[in-house]
Amino acid sequence: MTTRISSTQRSPVSSNRSSAKSIKVVRYIVATVLLIAGMVAAKGAIAWAAETFVYNLPLFGGLLKSLELMEVTNVVVFAILGVSLGAFTLWLPRRCGLWIKLIPFVIAVPLVFMTGYAVRYHLWVNQVAVESELLPAQAEQVTNTLLNQATGTDGVMGFFRYTVQVPILPTDLRALQNIDEDDKWFRSELTRFSGLEPGLFTMVFKITGWSIRAFYVLLAVITASLYFAKGLLWVDRNRQTQR
Repeated sequence: MTTRISSTQRSPVSSNRSSAKSIKVVRYIVATVLLIAGMVAAKGAIAWAAETFVYNLPLFGGLLKSLELMEVTNVVVFAILGVSLGAFTLWLPRRCGLWIKLIPFVIAVPLVFMTGYAVRYHLWVNQVAVESELLPAQAEQVTNTLLNQATGTDGVMGFFRYTVQVPILPTDLRALQNIDEDDKWFRSELTRFSGLEPGLFTMVFKITGWSIRAFYVLLAVITASLYFAKGLLWVDRNRQTQR
């Protein structure tokens, strides 16, 4: 009789614990989604501000854009992203492995990183539409044709790859149509003054562009990873003190 009473008394307790765990998991999912959305908005706002104000400066704007200097803000954005994703795992059950905790991290880092280039791409298409007096759909078609011819891909990925070679893209329709001829003329002038082969300049520009881009990618990944680990350590210490 005693055993039956104790078992009936335990069932409400176990159900309360399972419901509490479910609430924590839901809290983790909601917080993670809101965090990623907030970081995407922050990265997009930084890219918009850079294109609108910083990269349009009269003297140094072009240089800053070539170096993509505003990408240094990746340190702040990805530090917040990493430590928050790590800290939010406090709401996950203890038995959850590291691979489960890494799923939002693996999704969020490239998504947030590419948000800046997505914003820059759409701003460029809008500028082409305004300055060339085209409809937005026509401007997108013209720019995607250029990107497809240059990189084999269009849209944001084509923009991402093409700006490695040409950081400052024209916004006038005539300049867009003559961009290849202008680029060949520029390299031929460099060859004429230096005596070096034009292919060498092409290789140097590509290596330099991809080196700058790779630096910012590594900066984002390393920063996010380090602070994600700090968030996980904080969770472990917090759970140890609660025992």
